Amino acid sequence: MDPVEQMKAKFPTLLRDLGIISSVAAITGPILYSLTVRKRAWRMSLACARFLRWDIPGTDELSIIPPYHVTLIFRSFISGFCLLLLWQGANLAFSAYVAQEPLKRGQPLTQDSNDPNGSLINGLKSRKSLVKTFAFWELAQITRSFPARRISVFRDIDRPTGPAWSQISSECLKMIQGVNTRIAEHSNPSTKQQASIKPEQLQSLPRIGMPPKEEPVFMSSPPPSSRREMVESKVGAFAKSYGNSSPPSPIVQQAKQHLEKARTKFLTPKQQQATSPARIQSLANSYLTRIQSQANSYLIRFLHSPWAGAPFRQTFARRIRSIAFGQPFSELVTIIDAIDALTNMATASIKEDDYGKVAKSVPSILRTFSMTYQNLERLTGTLQPHWTDVGFEEGQRQVEDVNVTLGALRHGLRELVDAFGGFAADIGLEEKDVRAAKAIAGKSETQMIEK
Repeated sequence: MDPVEQMKAKFPTLLRDLGIISSVAAITGPILYSLTVRKRAWRMSLACARFLRWDIPGTDELSIIPPYHVTLIFRSFISGFCLLLLWQGANLAFSAYVAQEPLKRGQPLTQDSNDPNGSLINGLKSRKSLVKTFAFWELAQITRSFPARRISVFRDIDRPTGPAWSQISSECLKMIQGVNTRIAEHSNPSTKQQASIKPEQLQSLPRIGMPPKEEPVFMSSPPPSSRREMVESKVGAFAKSYGNSSPPSPIVQQAKQHLEKARTKFLTPKQQQATSPARIQSLANSYLTRIQSQANSYLIRFLHSPWAGAPFRQTFARRIRSIAFGQPFSELVTIIDAIDALTNMATASIKEDDYGKVAKSVPSILRTFSMTYQNLERLTGTLQPHWTDVGFEEGQRQVEDVNVTLGALRHGLRELVDAFGGFAADIGLEEKDVRAAKAIAGKSETQMIEK
């Protein structure tokens, strides 16, 4: 739909909402301003005026004016309406134009480039998320609606960096494989830590002291022969003297004995038991446990509050989206486009790929789809809710974003099995891979929800 038509369709609703908000603000704003802001604003303005030596009245008192006045309400309404119109109008225009398909005069954006396929591949490899998102979106459009561009990709095999299909399929599989990588890192955090350690990080710091001696430890040190060795010997002996534990002095032992006698003489057995170190430790632990339990009850009550606790709850849907599709920005749309692009290109290659390059990639595509589906399904069933998700129920395990991805994978596997199942052995597909793909492709949406 044309962006202008979208804006025209939504503009009456926008004007109605802006009129309601501006009217409420114009009625309540003057009262709130008079009660809260006006006095402080007057004091700050008066202080600035005196600092600048302006000619101001001698009194510091505010003038008494009624909070309501016809012109004040009218000006408040007009100012608020214009400001909101600027904000919401810009937001509406941005949403309408950015949501447009990456087409120019009905053709892909890279069609006017000197090297359309090269520009598309560069976009798929870009490190900028916005550029990569639009590149995968354009690729999905090309594979779905532009047969001539599909054929040009199949025939583009003389690139210095490799055939166009190999590079495109590699980027698409990398995007889908990222789901499996993130799930594996969540299941085994040590894998992520080991992968994050680079060789240059393992190098030690520059040595600023003498290397450790290699003489036998238990042999007596030879007498120092130089001034430097004498200093080292003195410093070492001084440090060792502090490390060696000496027995307590007789005065300390006598003091302990007198304290124990006084405790036995003046305290009853019940008092002695109450003041014993074990009893004091037990009371302290009990007190700390009681405080922790009370704090936890207050925290759980806070998390249950609909408004204050909502930002601090890590819901099941939020956690599984961050694990499967990345954070802080989700790659869901790009993953769906990659799945659709590989499915469309593979099924169309039966008639359009003259060199048979795509058939060699079908086994890896099929295995990646099956593995991603199984990992997502396993994550949905086994992921434990976070302790802050106080309102979790088992029915909330069905997350819309995950279901959309599973549906795209099922559709892709169904199309691939229908297209290449008849000659699976000729393209290197093993029987177990075909059986797994057929089992997944045969699942319906109802079966997934019931599961």
